[in-house]
Amino acid sequence: MKPLPDTLEVTAILDPSARYAGTSHEDATARAMGYRAALIPGAFVYGHVTRLALAIWGEAWLARGRAQVRFRRPVFSGDRLRIVREKLTEADGPEARVTVTDATTGAVVLDGSIGLAARLPAPPPDCTVLPLPAEPTVLVPGAVPVGRRLGSAITVLTRELVQQSLRDFHETAEVYAARGLVHSGMLVRRTMSDTLGNFVLPMPVIFAELSAQMLAPAPVGQSYTTAARVVRAWERKGKHYFDSEEWLLAGGIPVARHIRTNLYAADP
Repeated sequence: MKPLPDTLEVTAILDPSARYAGTSHEDATARAMGYRAALIPGAFVYGHVTRLALAIWGEAWLARGRAQVRFRRPVFSGDRLRIVREKLTEADGPEARVTVTDATTGAVVLDGSIGLAARLPAPPPDCTVLPLPAEPTVLVPGAVPVGRRLGSAITVLTRELVQQSLRDFHETAEVYAARGLVHSGMLVRRTMSDTLGNFVLPMPVIFAELSAQMLAPAPVGQSYTTAARVVRAWERKGKHYFDSEEWLLAGGIPVARHIRTNLYAADP
C-alpha cells in the first residue's frame, strides 16, 4: 500500500487582479503600507491546506471532509509554505493535526486539523435563504446583532468562473476539472462574501479562524446561496470579533458548513 502523504510544499502566489486594487492584497499598495509584498487572503492559505487533505483522502474529502484552522501570521505573495500533518487518529472519523510554516523562517502561519467526518451535521430546520438587505447594517463594535439571520446573493458558479478560481488558487489536483467540482477555497470565499455583504464594516475584515465541514461535492453550474447567522460576538484586548455560521447551498442542497471568526474592528 502506498504511504499516505504527510508533507506538502507550495509557493503562495497571488496573481494581480483588478478586484485587489487599493488593498493590502495588491503588491504596490501593500508595500506602500509597509508590508514586504501583497498579503495572501486567508481563503487561499486554507485552500493550500486542503491540497494535503485531498492528497490523503481523495474525492471523499470533498464529500465529507472537515478542517479546523487558525491563522497565526500573515502570508505574503511568494512565500514558500510547508504543510505538515501529524499521525492520523480516530475522533468521529480519521483526523490529524496540521501545521503550516514559512519554509524560510520556520514561523508557524496556521495550525489546526484536517479529517473526515463519520457523521455529517444536519442542517437547521430554518435553513432558509434570505435576500441581502437593501441597506446593510453599519456594524458598531459592541453592538453586533447576535442571533440575526443574514441575507445572501444568488451566484451561479459557471464553468468559466470556477476555472478562473482554479487558476487563482494555482490548484493542480485533477479532480476539480475532471469531475466539474468547485474548489474548496472558492466555497469559503463565496460564504464570506455573502455574510459580509450584510454589513458596513469599520475596517477591512481579517479572517481569523475557520471550522469547515464538507457535506457533498460542490458542482459547477449551480446557483449558490448562503443561509447564515451571527452566532457569537466578543472583544479581546481591544479587538472585536464575531462568529458567523454559514450553510452553503448549491441548487438548494447543502454542500458545506463554515463557522468563521471575523475580526471586524480594533480600538485605536
